[in-house]
Amino acid sequence: MNVHLRDVEAQDLALFFEHQRDPVAVEMVMFRSRDAAEFAQHWAKLLANKTNLARTIIADGQVAGNIGSWTTPDGQREVGYWIDRALWGRGVATEALVAFLRLEPTRPLHAGVAKHNLGSIRVLQKCGFVHAGDDGPTHILLKLDARL
Repeated sequence: MNVHLRDVEAQDLALFFEHQRDPVAVEMVMFRSRDAAEFAQHWAKLLANKTNLARTIIADGQVAGNIGSWTTPDGQREVGYWIDRALWGRGVATEALVAFLRLEPTRPLHAGVAKHNLGSIRVLQKCGFVHAGDDGPTHILLKLDARL
């Protein structure tokens, strides 16, 4: 698939909202989906914070998901992504993360992943992230130290 990133546009948010409502995806990431008001408030806050880096993932001309980075309250820079489940297993996440890592200069860069989300763990490992410990009973933390 042809995968690239672009700035988030207002019309992307409706698709992002639907992606995070998919019950299979929610179980995979162990993340509670937000209702419409919570979702709108969350994305307004993300996009207003100029220290965040957010991009829309485009695969073969269609919105496939989103990827972004932010600074956590303890000062670590973290990356996360959400891919439309219809596109899982096609290399979209890996290609998007490779492209994103060229934009995000901060190292180390961290990622928290549900322990059972083997696909996402593999994507991160292919991009150079290594296991950095447990992040509570259900998640692990991976870390990238070097630039691509």
